[in-house]
Amino acid sequence: MYNGYYEGKTVLVTGVAGFKGTWLTISLLKAGAKAVIGLDKDRRSKSNFIMSGLDQVTTFVQGDTRDSALMLKLLTDYQVEVVFHLAAQPIVKIAYQNPLETIESNIMGTAVVLEAIRHAPSVERCVVATSDKAYGDKGGALYVEEDRLHGEDIYSVSKSAADLITQAWITNYYKGAGIHGGIVRCGNIIGGGDWSAGRIVVDCVAAFYDGRSPDIHNPHMVRDYFYVLDAVSGYLTLGAALDQDRISGGAFNFGPREHDIGNDDLATRLCTLWGQNITWQHTPPVEPFPEIPKQTLSWEKAESVLNWSPVYTLDETLQDTMEWYRGWREEDLDELNMRLLDRYDDRAAELGLDWAR
Repeated sequence: MYNGYYEGKTVLVTGVAGFKGTWLTISLLKAGAKAVIGLDKDRRSKSNFIMSGLDQVTTFVQGDTRDSALMLKLLTDYQVEVVFHLAAQPIVKIAYQNPLETIESNIMGTAVVLEAIRHAPSVERCVVATSDKAYGDKGGALYVEEDRLHGEDIYSVSKSAADLITQAWITNYYKGAGIHGGIVRCGNIIGGGDWSAGRIVVDCVAAFYDGRSPDIHNPHMVRDYFYVLDAVSGYLTLGAALDQDRISGGAFNFGPREHDIGNDDLATRLCTLWGQNITWQHTPPVEPFPEIPKQTLSWEKAESVLNWSPVYTLDETLQDTMEWYRGWREEDLDELNMRLLDRYDDRAAELGLDWAR
């Protein structure tokens, strides 16, 4: 898988105990990584990472990306070769309520990680995850990588700044040092193991468990809803190809097959999959906050340059997501995670995607 690049590698993942970091770690181990060093400021007891025992098969370090001494120590002590920087404050509403913490985490946290990489001789490559929010509001048109980054709300600004800072470090420091860097921009990532309140899938699942109708605050907003394993395959595909001239230093969008999915459409599909005649209800937010009405990404560059494409349709994504949320309390969680990952990888191989061979 991934042309064998990750076999025997030592990899650092920031934000490792989060939703995306967990699935990235599972995929790295399956791809043959020798060691995964995981950094996260929280040790969440109710997390897929902890509950599935990943803290027992990785080196888990509780700490903050803003701690420059810690970051450099991890990279040098463990002779890290590849870095995936995912750690961030990821919730738009929280950014509006706590702007300084969001700016510190998303901007300064990224800068500290990038600077530590610059001074770590063992690091060959790094992939930094920003967001489609970095583009700001484009009036609903497809985002392409050449678009200007101009976030306006606090969260979007933090992602624009993190993206631009990453570009500056790559241009000013990494290219001359032989470090290959790349940037990933994704839409709204969904899948099993996410517990962040304020996201539609998570809020719907919580309501389903309680036997009540989910509250949907902004039903007419439109997003790219994107399977977490599609996102992870994008991260890993990019990381494995970063030494190529057309790829090193670049930014890549990764997104789903289906665009223009309204929040109301997503909620209806979730209710249908759960069954029990549950329907969602529109409940206006108690404290409104700025959000972009419509966001959608073009992943044409990733397809043409990396031969990457999403594996699952939205319905397949939601089916696997609901399988996880129905099964996590009754099944062995490691087995559940691996079943979903193996099924996804098998489908990718059937589609002939290069990374799955």
